[in-house]
This record gives sequence, C-alpha cells and structure tokens, in this order.
Amino acid sequence: MPVYEFRCQNAHLHECALPLSSDRREVPCPDCGGPARRMISAPGIHHLGSPAARALDASARSAHEPTVVDRPPAVARPGTPRSADPRHARLPRP
Repeated sequence: MPVYEFRCQNAHLHECALPLSSDRREVPCPDCGGPARRMISAPGIHHLGSPAARALDASARSAHEPTVVDRPPAVARPGTPRSADPRHARLPRP
C-alpha cells in the first residue's frame, strides 16, 4: 500500500497509508483534527540490496550515528598489495 504525505492548515505533517485505488485528497489531521490535504511528494523507490543503496544508507546513517572506534585503522590490511619497488618506500607518506 502506498504511503501519502498530508499537511493541515496548521502545518502539521503526517503520513497515511491508503490503497492505490483511493482518491481521497483530505484526511483528518491526527494532531489538531482539522482537514489535511494530500501533498505531492517524491516516490519512495528503493533498490534493496544493491551496492549503491547500501552505500547511500551507510552515508546517511553516518551523519546521525557515526561509528565509534577505539583505535586508528591499521596501516596495511592483510591482502593489500604492496609494491616491491624500493623507490616507492622513499616516497613521502600522507
């Protein structure tokens, strides 16, 4: 069932799940009881499980729930390819 956004005259926002076949344009506001009109809003389209969706979710989540670490990350993780060229060892480190 799609979720529609409604706003009343007192600027209270709320969501209401209505059947797709519903043509209701107004519902009572749960906060003040006045008539709330349906708003035009962006559809909630999600591609669950895709790498892009996971990256976007992690990015949005980190803005409000940053991860707490107890130590800095290791310099080189196992499996990270290293150069065997001795000139690379003399390059400045960031």
